[in-house]
This record gives sequence, C-alpha cells and structure tokens, in this order.
Amino acid sequence: MTIYEEAVQLTARMTLVEKVRLLEHLSHALKEDIEVEAYRRMPWEQFIDLTYGSLADDPIERNQPLYPDVRDEVE
Repeated sequence: MTIYEEAVQLTARMTLVEKVRLLEHLSHALKEDIEVEAYRRMPWEQFIDLTYGSLADDPIERNQPLYPDVRDEVE
C-alpha cells in the first residue's frame, strides 16, 4: 500500500474539523514547497535582483567596541 492510499484511508475516518485542519496544513506546506522550488530553479542573477536592498532598512552591524581592548605588551 502506498502512502497516498494510507492517507486516503485515514482521512475517511476523520471528522470534518480534522479534514479542514489537514487541508489547511497541506495547503501551507504545498505553498512553501512551491516557493522553495521556484527559488531553486531561478537564475542567480534574478535572485540577486529580487533580494537586492532587502536589508536596507535593517543594516548588518558588528556591535564591536569603539576602541580595541588594551593588551599586555609582547616581550
């Protein structure tokens, strides 16, 4: 028996509320899978064009001290 056939048998025993929850889950999972697959097949130039400037409002910062630590002299 395939996984699909098992799923069909299991859903036959589910309540309407459980079927709705399952459908919502499958819809969400399918949407994510389609988006990931689209990015995988996208040429890298198009990916760069889509993501360019995405951190403009939230720049990456290193949060380092203004002055370096004072260290002992090397002898």
